[in-house]
Amino acid sequence: MQINEIQQYLREHKLDGWLMADFHGRNDIAMGMLGLGGMLTRRAFFFIPASGEPTTLVNPIEKAKFVGLPGRLVTYKGYRGLETDLAALLKDCKKVAMEYSEMGRLPYVGLVEAGTIELVRSMEIEVVTSADMVANFQARLTPEQIASHRIAARNLIEIKDAAFDSIATALKEGTQITEYDVCRFILQKFEELDMETDHGPNCSVDAHAGDPHYEPTAENSAVITKGNLILIDLWAKLKAGESCYADITWMAFAGTKEEIPEEYSKAFAHVIAARDTAVAYLRDHLGTEPVFGSQVDDACRGVLIEAGMGDNFTSRTGHSIHTSVHGPGPNIDNLETEDNRKLQQGHLFSVEPGVYFDHFGMRSEIDCLIGHEGLEIATLPLQTEITALF
Repeated sequence: MQINEIQQYLREHKLDGWLMADFHGRNDIAMGMLGLGGMLTRRAFFFIPASGEPTTLVNPIEKAKFVGLPGRLVTYKGYRGLETDLAALLKDCKKVAMEYSEMGRLPYVGLVEAGTIELVRSMEIEVVTSADMVANFQARLTPEQIASHRIAARNLIEIKDAAFDSIATALKEGTQITEYDVCRFILQKFEELDMETDHGPNCSVDAHAGDPHYEPTAENSAVITKGNLILIDLWAKLKAGESCYADITWMAFAGTKEEIPEEYSKAFAHVIAARDTAVAYLRDHLGTEPVFGSQVDDACRGVLIEAGMGDNFTSRTGHSIHTSVHGPGPNIDNLETEDNRKLQQGHLFSVEPGVYFDHFGMRSEIDCLIGHEGLEIATLPLQTEITALF
């Protein structure tokens, strides 16, 4: 753990410490920061003061699981002993950070249950969110992870092209091909390129593309035919160490460019304008002032609201990406949650506006990395119009 760096951060932000509290391994932020896993069934605390030695406070039954952590280790006896020992540990504190979300606005970080927050507050201590600390110390990519993302992004673009080609070939030859077949084709390509994914991918046609979380199976999958609108969403990472994901979505039409319905083209043009507005906002503001995920979501969403499609943009604009496809960093969101975490160098996230109707849906998804020289998009080229397969 970066104890010295964390303590410097605490002092700079006038915090007396970072208190990580867990029960049954539910605080995955703490588990990730501390490198813990396996069966944990008792309450545990790890406290990093702004100055001095960190302290672990645990039940003696699970003491062995925590012996490798830096600093001293203290065991408590029963809930009364826990409360007494925790008060002694925090006796000099006035303000501490915890995995807490004010008003529940950012539940990704609100992982400590209300009773524990009440307990700490009963000690006349102000509890503030650790959201920006988590974004700073857990969500920023290393140079090696950035390199792995670039490779994954390049591979996904190639696989996406191959998947569209396989659909076009099947249709030209009169061979039946389903959404599920396309997903299996993509998974096979992942294996060939030594990549892995946690679930998915997704291929959706027509009305299925209007459901952002549609998942084709062998039983519910639609047959792809000429004239279909096709959405492909794929995400994967290299099978190596702490590699990071790439995640993209592209749209195609099983026909010629001239056959694409005007309704589709107009909707997609608005989606592309919203995506590009988000990118422009990032380029214009990063490096000159703090930028938050909520602001980028507002900039992107405003385009679709102005186009009369605000009610059809039912999801956040984007999500953090890390070693999991939905990472611990800031999301591009001011709809589902109020994400006011600062976007920092080393953060990777998607920008994926979409509009969803009963009979079709449109989405464009790219990945944005804040690098040393500003904003980088590894998932190039950008899609600017619906891909015609014929």
